[in-house]
Amino acid sequence: MIQCDLCEDNEIVNWFCKDCDQNLCDKCKRSHLRSNVSKSHNVLSIDEGFDMGKRNISILCSDHDELFTFFCRTCQVNICSKCLSMKHKWHDFVGISELELEIKKQLEDVIKEKKIEKQKMENNYHDLVQHESKSEIYLKEQYSTIDDRINAIKMTADEEGEKLKKSISSEISQHDKEVEKGKHKLQTQTVLYDDVIQTIQQELSLQTASTLNIFVKESITKLRSLKPTSITIPVIKYHFPKERVDRNEIREMIGRVQEKPIIDVDKIEITSTINLKTLGSLFSMCLSPDGSIWIGGSGLVCKMSSDCSSTLRQIPARGSYSCGYIACLLSGDAVVSYGSTEYIDRFISDGSRIEFSSLSPGVSYDIAVNSDDQVVIKVNKTTIVILSNEGKRLREYKLDGDIRAFSTDGNIIFARKGSGFLEILDGRSGKHIANLHVTLSDIECLTHDSYGNLLSANGKKNIYIGYKNRCRRTFTIKCDDIIGICVNKDDNLLILIHIKKECEFRVAKYLG
Repeated sequence: MIQCDLCEDNEIVNWFCKDCDQNLCDKCKRSHLRSNVSKSHNVLSIDEGFDMGKRNISILCSDHDELFTFFCRTCQVNICSKCLSMKHKWHDFVGISELELEIKKQLEDVIKEKKIEKQKMENNYHDLVQHESKSEIYLKEQYSTIDDRINAIKMTADEEGEKLKKSISSEISQHDKEVEKGKHKLQTQTVLYDDVIQTIQQELSLQTASTLNIFVKESITKLRSLKPTSITIPVIKYHFPKERVDRNEIREMIGRVQEKPIIDVDKIEITSTINLKTLGSLFSMCLSPDGSIWIGGSGLVCKMSSDCSSTLRQIPARGSYSCGYIACLLSGDAVVSYGSTEYIDRFISDGSRIEFSSLSPGVSYDIAVNSDDQVVIKVNKTTIVILSNEGKRLREYKLDGDIRAFSTDGNIIFARKGSGFLEILDGRSGKHIANLHVTLSDIECLTHDSYGNLLSANGKKNIYIGYKNRCRRTFTIKCDDIIGICVNKDDNLLILIHIKKECEFRVAKYLG
């Protein structure tokens, strides 16, 4: 039977004072709480304070019959003041109350650490949930790209198209299974963290100074045994390429599913900047098949390295004309439209310039090269002329209104001045196909990337990235105006800008 520590009679002990570390009978408990010294003490019932069971709590030194007031770190035992002055005299020790604060701090630190780990796992789970929702969008976009191509080559391609859909669907399904597995694993682990932490926190308030040390050690061991789980978000690796259809090679032009991560562009990040002030005023830019860059300027055309850090060729233009518009043939040569004359010149990679064509009467403006290696030129603002790669005039289309900018990927895509949409013409027949709504007006330049995204920029500071009729993002570039944009084989965005009356070349990458 537990003895009352005050009267030491054989009265039944029903109470325990946490502040004094003393067992109390009913009579002494009443006296204890009347005393001015101890009336504010925390007195608990034995049942309530000690897991509904009575325990014989040793708070007195068995050698000297005094309260434990110290803890010997050397021997890892509680000691009284006499023990400290005798056999524990030269040992490392600490006061009981001080130790209590110290070990509680240790426990709190571990709990905090585990809560941070738990939060990371919850964030990881949230990212997986968000990523999972995008897979349906990706799947629909891939289906749409496949359907567009199948419609272009009639019913003969339906069977092959359905096979490709099933292939992509299978990969997306496998991806979703991996996501679901990761979600379940994170959920299970976070629940385990919650259970262990909550149990320890609940039991901590019930501990006394004499039991706290063992409890904390056991609790820390339990917490340390928890190992965080981190799930890598699986990448959707399969992308169906958007290409121009050749009706004579239906199966080959449908193509195959390519292993390529799909990026839903959330932002673009500038990775490098090159100042081009030594080249003077610049007006246009295009990308060569070998990765080098052609830039048109005032009275000259420059062929630059892929990052514009060095000049490979610097070729004088025709007279003092400014090279306002530039495009690149499959051979790597550049064709230039001056914007103030009927002449079109060809700049060869070896450093020479030859006359490519003359569109007299007429003044040439925007210029592009289509997938057949034909040169497409805007003439007198309302006419599009198509030339062979040798400069021979093939055909032309008359259009209403002022064509502001255009590009080509087999079809001809152009923007009218001030409009908020792009128009698409069949590249061979000139027949109107569709309109694409965009979030920019007064578009100055257009290009594509290998994902099928259409990129456009206006003469201000904005770049639009869209897929079919869905706008992905519009970004603002810190500059005075954007001169040109293109996308290299690594899907890095190349941007030529004016800033503070100087020209800069910037490389940016997509971030999903």
